[in-house]
Parts: sequence; structure tokens; C-alpha cells
Amino acid sequence: MNSKKEHMLEALELANRGALTTSPNPMVGCVITHDNKIIGRGWHEISGENHAEINAIEDVINNLGDKAKEVLSESELFVNLEPCTTYGKTPPCADSIKEYGIKKVYFCNEDKAQKSFTKMHPEIEVEKGILENEGRKLNRGFFSRIERGRPYISCKVASSLDGGIALLSGESKWITSSNSRKDVHKIRAYADAILTGTGTLSKDDPRLTSRDSGLNESLFKQPLRVIVDRNNVLTGKEEIFSSDAPTLLFLNEESQLKEKDGIEIAKLKASPNLFLEEVVNYLAEEKLINNLMVEAGSGIMNSLLQERLIDELVLYKAPKLLGENRLSFINLDVVTKKLGTIDLEIEDIEELGQDIKYSLVPKY
Repeated sequence: MNSKKEHMLEALELANRGALTTSPNPMVGCVITHDNKIIGRGWHEISGENHAEINAIEDVINNLGDKAKEVLSESELFVNLEPCTTYGKTPPCADSIKEYGIKKVYFCNEDKAQKSFTKMHPEIEVEKGILENEGRKLNRGFFSRIERGRPYISCKVASSLDGGIALLSGESKWITSSNSRKDVHKIRAYADAILTGTGTLSKDDPRLTSRDSGLNESLFKQPLRVIVDRNNVLTGKEEIFSSDAPTLLFLNEESQLKEKDGIEIAKLKASPNLFLEEVVNYLAEEKLINNLMVEAGSGIMNSLLQERLIDELVLYKAPKLLGENRLSFINLDVVTKKLGTIDLEIEDIEELGQDIKYSLVPKY
């Protein structure tokens, strides 16, 4: 006999199928059971279309035909996120749950962006908190945006064993292996936006798109490219001005760059004193960015550490030594004397060819 946790685990697995297509909405999966047997499944497939609960109810109707309504009135529903109670691009899922008389609803996490399902429908029995941590991890970007007013921020760093990202001359652009670079492109595909500064653009002139991830590129949209130009460095000829993906520029007052197709200039001006917290808050509020990937040099990294904005450090370590004349991904003298007191909790370690990938969470 399947337990409540097993049913919820399947709902979470269904939710993950929408990882590339649901943003800015959360990933949501749903299973409906009758006498503890699953009779319908669904997930939120594309932002703006049916939510998971509606797809699961429709699956029951397709499976059971004329018997569906009667069986649904004796059924239970498992969904990883509290059912919505307000109108958006689609009607509230709560109304359909009530209409079909589903007797009990289980969910992992409350949705603070909605009115409380329990308060709106006290006649429906509810049990919440099943696999709560797993549910929050799945939608960590969504929860970060609605609860903290900023995206979940992951910083990617590729370095040698001695912490170098390049020689002083700028050589060693590709420190890590092709396996690691493919993985970076995959992470880009799952990100809503990629942020960098003009130092990285000047050295590497990257396109900042997902190209060689192994994923079907027709299934996802390219992340928004976000550039912070505090000192009027951009010329308009950089690769990020291509039509490969949309680009958002934070420019200072003196910049002569203008908006054009695919290139937007943020209302928030970039000055030497601009805090990155203002930038990421802007991305959450104006662009509904849930997951932000940072690919930048020491300047941006220093600022993020100082402002305690890094949620995850994705570190690719290559079996190389760059020696004394190397550039580091952070300037330890500039960041803070307390940097050494910041613990890094290892969430995952993965081998990628000869490289090692660490997923680290700072404990400020």
C-alpha cells in the first residue's frame, strides 16, 4: 500500500517535468487517489496554461468517463503547492476542487502569493507539510521571489586547484573540461536570467546563452542576459547585443547606448555605488525572475559576498595549477575580514570527466 509520502513524492516528480517551461510560475505536480490508488496525474506544463490540479482532474475524467464525477467526490488530492484561490491567467484550482467534491487535499508548502486555501474553503479537509523541505527545494526560486523579494542566486565559478580563474594575461579561458562546460549550459537552460559585469565581457565576450546542454532547445526559452555597467564600459558591439537572447542593461547616466529589439535598458541606473541588492530586487519585481545565475569576475563576486546575496556557489574544480601569477574569483582583501567565518555547506559533489563539481551553500 502506498503511503502519503509516496503519493507526494510522485507529485514532486511530476512537478519537475515543468522545470524548463513554467517560470515565473512554480513547478507543481498533482496525483488524485481513490481508496489509496492513483486514478489521475497532472502537472503544470506551461506558464499560462492549466495548473496541475486541473490536468489531474481531466486525467481522471479521461480515465473513468461517466464514473469520474462520483469517484472524484470520494477521492483525495496530493499536490506539492497549496492550490491557488485567485484568478490569474487561469481560474482558481480551488474552485474545481470544490466543484468535484474532492474530500481531502494534501500539500507540501503554503503559497504566500495566494489567499489561504484553508480559509477560503474550510469545508475541505487539508493536511499540509508532507515532504515540506523537498517541496521548498524544488521551488526555491519561486519562494525566494515571493518571500524575500529577490531571486534565488547561484554563482558559477570555474577554477584551478589553487583557486585561479585565469593568468594575469587573461589566458586559460577554458580551465575546465568540455563535460563541465556542457553542464554550465544545462544550468543556464534552467535559469531565468544570467547576470554578469563588464569585466567578464571585456575579457571573454561571452554570448551567455544555453547552446550545448544536450537538452532540446525548442523546449525552453533562453535566459534573460543581465549586464551591470557601472562605469560606462559597453560599446554595443559585444556578443550580448546579438539576437540570440533578450538582454537587460543597467547603465549609468553617461551611457550613449539606446534600446533596440531584444535590448532593454533598466529604469534603475547603474552608478559606482549601486548595490546589487537593488539590482536583484528589480529583477524579481519587474521581471519576475525566480532563478538567477551569476557568471562574473571578482568585482561582482565581491559585491555579492559583501551583501550576503549568494544562495549557492557552483564550483567546478579542474586538475590544474595556474601558479603565483593567477587571477582569483574573489579578492579576499576587498571582501571582508570576516569572510573566513562564512561556512560552506556541501550539498552535492559530482565528477564531470576530470573535473569535480561542488554545490555549496554559504552559511552567513
